[in-house]
Amino acid sequence: MQQQQQLRQLGYPAKLFLYAVMFIGTVIGMKYVVEIRLPDGGRPPYLFLVWNTFLAWIPAGLAIGLDLISLMSSRLLKGILFLSVGLVWFFFYPNAAYLVTDLLHPFARYPISSQGRFWSDMLFWDHLYTVLFVALLGLALGSVSLASVHRLVRNALGSVAGWIFAFAVLAFSSFGVYLGRFIRFNSWDILRHPFQLLKDIAVYFTNMDNLSHAIQFCKWMFLITCFCYVLLYLFGAMRGNPASIQKEKEHGETSAFPARKPGSI
Repeated sequence: MQQQQQLRQLGYPAKLFLYAVMFIGTVIGMKYVVEIRLPDGGRPPYLFLVWNTFLAWIPAGLAIGLDLISLMSSRLLKGILFLSVGLVWFFFYPNAAYLVTDLLHPFARYPISSQGRFWSDMLFWDHLYTVLFVALLGLALGSVSLASVHRLVRNALGSVAGWIFAFAVLAFSSFGVYLGRFIRFNSWDILRHPFQLLKDIAVYFTNMDNLSHAIQFCKWMFLITCFCYVLLYLFGAMRGNPASIQKEKEHGETSAFPARKPGSI
């Protein structure tokens, strides 16, 4: 009974329904990724999105694992597992927002005719909307995953620490997306060659042009992910107002988003 109450406080079962919706969205998105073709036929041009989407799901799955770890009774074991799984979650988190950068591929791969306006070609829009759908899925996975971990950090350390954590994760994630898109590093490199990765990053950013390039990119990635996350958080906070809380109690519902106490953020 106590464990059920703890799960409700963490947003279950509503969180599982939210994950189910995102999974259905993933199936729909992957269907179009596999089926779409360029005008001259051939293989599907965006099959790499299947792997990229799988990577985007990893932090979402780990967030559920962190919820379960937080319910453990042994403080020592809970601390060790939470730190270990939390670091893996942090390293893989940029993979969700990385899907936004795949929006460049329809423009790079779709053959543009010099005899007409490409934006009048509906097949081009099929390509663009397919990748856009997957990009929005990535933003949803990232926002929901961060909201889940944000709740755990806030419960343990307080509201201010929770928001510092959330914005820090989004900032580092933006930098991680840059490393993946432009320097072609990935999450596995952090686990396999951490010192070589740090050395290569240090050498790369001794060039001021590279540093300026990174700042310009990370600025927009940070703004986009922040906007999506804060919007989701405020929606959850709206459900956490006293009237909504009373209504949810009457209907036995719970919010999947970080709940807040009236008067807190």
